[in-house]
Amino acid sequence: MGAIRSENMERLNIRLPKALVEDLRRYVPPRKRNQIITEGTARMLSEIKLKEALKAGAGAWTDENHPELRTPEDVERFLAELRASTATRLTE
Repeated sequence: MGAIRSENMERLNIRLPKALVEDLRRYVPPRKRNQIITEGTARMLSEIKLKEALKAGAGAWTDENHPELRTPEDVERFLAELRASTATRLTE
């Protein structure tokens, strides 16, 4: 994550467990704490967003819509064909 300019920042009053704050103070230099909290929060939010997207897309793929990919063997065949076509394009 790149440096964020101060005009793009917002102060947030949050409460953290004392043990967490103690570890933060012990292991992270004062001028790096904001960065650690920002990066950790961004990482967790990415996971939350991904889980939400996966929930929203659940059920979109059905065997009825793609009968050619019902079995693991069907999927392996499809992938082999896809990889072969990519290899052909790269050698041309």
